[in-house]
Amino acid sequence: MKLECIVRKFYDELNNGKIMGRRCTACGAVEFPPRIACNECGNFETEWVEMSGDGMVTDIISVSPIANPRVHELDPCAFGVIRLKEGKEINAVVRGVTSENEEELQSKLPLPVKAAIVQRKGYCSVVYDLVKK
Repeated sequence: MKLECIVRKFYDELNNGKIMGRRCTACGAVEFPPRIACNECGNFETEWVEMSGDGMVTDIISVSPIANPRVHELDPCAFGVIRLKEGKEINAVVRGVTSENEEELQSKLPLPVKAAIVQRKGYCSVVYDLVKK
């Protein structure tokens, strides 16, 4: 097995406008963010796959003003649980959630989201935007 620099490749692809994960060659599970081994079956043989960027926010955990000050540049936003189209569930930043609309949005969950690549201070990051209906 050839050990590959997963973190570098992930950020290089973000800089190229692509959101990448790793698909297990044994069970087909997709890891995002990418990892060296499959969390479902433990297999070390995985391959790069471009993520769709589509998902559903299933829970809103906390709105940014009371959460992490490192995300204030992305306001309005919250931390949320996202079920990716590829099946993986992750915690991520969800833009468009405010303390004023959080309760209303919570009552409508799950809601569709779309991934966006944003330039942060010195690196790119993946966030999720609420899809307007």
